[in-house]
Amino acid sequence: MVAHRSPPAQHLLRNNADIRLVFKEGRRASGPFFTLLYRGNALERTRVGVVVGKKLGGAVQRNRCKRRFRELARRSINRIPAGWDLVVLPKRECGDALPLRLKLAWQEGLARAGLFQPDDAS
Repeated sequence: MVAHRSPPAQHLLRNNADIRLVFKEGRRASGPFFTLLYRGNALERTRVGVVVGKKLGGAVQRNRCKRRFRELARRSINRIPAGWDLVVLPKRECGDALPLRLKLAWQEGLARAGLFQPDDAS
């Protein structure tokens, strides 16, 4: 059994009112595998939430997409400036996407939104 590591609890956006606020007041960046909604917050951390509707597919497909985006967020949370709420809306295509293509699309989406700080090491 493989243990999945999600972002630390303080980096998860789970409060329905906060998610609705991002939907209402946030800006949008779209990519081939997801739509990213983002809005500044008054906190000293960035929070990420993944919202998946039933039209994406069955429970297995929806959960797979949520896991994939939580993992992308976990791996890149240190390269996203503090003080943002992000809501990821996966598209159907994310379930079949190769991990590298999904990672590149994630980084491009964050960069389009001005939320991705380049890695100094590369």
